[in-house]
Amino acid sequence: MNKKSPIITIIGVPNTGKSTLFNRLIGKRKALIHSQPGMTRDIYQFPVEIMGRQCLLQDSGGFFLGNETITRAINTKILNEAKRSDLLIFLFDGKRELLGYEKDLFLELKKNEKPIIPVVNKVDNPEKFILPPDYYSLKLDYVLISAEHNIGIEDLLTGIASKLDLKGNEPESFNNLNGAQTRISVVGKPNVGKSSIINKILKNDRVIVSPIPGTTRDSVDLNIKINKKDLVLVDNAGIRKMQKIKEDTESAAVMRAGRDIKRADIIVFVIDLSQKIDRNDLYIARKIVDSAKPVIVACNKWDLIQDKNKPVSIMKQIKMRFNFLYFAPMFFTSAETGKNIGLIINKVENIHEKLNHPIKTAYLNQVIKNLIEEKKLRTENNKPFNPKYVVVESYRPFFIRFQTKSKSRLKTASEMYLKKRVSHELGLEGIPVFFKVAF
Repeated sequence: MNKKSPIITIIGVPNTGKSTLFNRLIGKRKALIHSQPGMTRDIYQFPVEIMGRQCLLQDSGGFFLGNETITRAINTKILNEAKRSDLLIFLFDGKRELLGYEKDLFLELKKNEKPIIPVVNKVDNPEKFILPPDYYSLKLDYVLISAEHNIGIEDLLTGIASKLDLKGNEPESFNNLNGAQTRISVVGKPNVGKSSIINKILKNDRVIVSPIPGTTRDSVDLNIKINKKDLVLVDNAGIRKMQKIKEDTESAAVMRAGRDIKRADIIVFVIDLSQKIDRNDLYIARKIVDSAKPVIVACNKWDLIQDKNKPVSIMKQIKMRFNFLYFAPMFFTSAETGKNIGLIINKVENIHEKLNHPIKTAYLNQVIKNLIEEKKLRTENNKPFNPKYVVVESYRPFFIRFQTKSKSRLKTASEMYLKKRVSHELGLEGIPVFFKVAF
């Protein structure tokens, strides 16, 4: 039987280079790096192989003194993750003196009796490097590295293998955790409850939740298994139009969230029922439509709606505003009470299954034939639409190709009618359908 994958967490105060080291060790640019301290707020996890053994590497937010709500949440998260980790990499900044609260944090973590590797980062020239005097007070055998320039990384990996006794252990299967699973990107404007929904799905507090808009500044990948299926939940920064963003750090995260929409397999679009649908919601919805990805709409904060006796009329209004998301299932949800959160995952699974089970061409042609007999459709040059045969050209995105006698497309109204009927007959709810006419 495979052994449990060790959890390795990188911990330190802000701006010591934790995310740079994280990216160096996993060999990919996953964690967001920025010159301003404090960009990493959530626990960011990714699988990495060390000495033939799969481990889970975690990047954490910078531990910082302060009474602000978000600071306390970050610090609590760090300490909780330290307790459940198998090994801690405590990262120091070799270009400055040891900070008082930094020393206190290290001593506090030692009480957990978990292995700790003390690492001094930003040592670009080890031969000429002189350790700042304050560091000697901890009486530690430091590993000197430069995460940015890939110096000392092999020594660090050797230290990790030694502390965890990895050599000779059988590697654990990750079921292609490096990216083969369904990637579900949770998007929406700031403070609509994206992280809260993810926490409800995870049934724990892996993601920091705060009433402060803009808490999530990075796209955070969370590897989970539901009903024996491996999924990646991606918690994104709240998306706003770039011209409305003043803070440089936020603009970097919003750009990252926009890119993650393009990388997603399925998108969960979260809106806030307690607020009016605004231009920002519509802007994000348009971005999602442009991505041609399957989408589920979570109409969140149902618990804050006072008049709960008119769900039909409320949903009708939402569908009218998002009429271009006609193919997307919409659920009233509440991250607070858990209302319909399970339906989101069920629909994700349903979409995943549909896209992974090819539709037989003969069946598709029969469906199209029946629909055309049901309602006479016209082309742009006002001729009857009567394709010779039909095939699914691609599933991601979902393109149906009509082989016809002419290249004339369907009239807009006819095309929309056929898309809706095809989606219904083939059970493609949530999956945008595109038509291509060839001759």
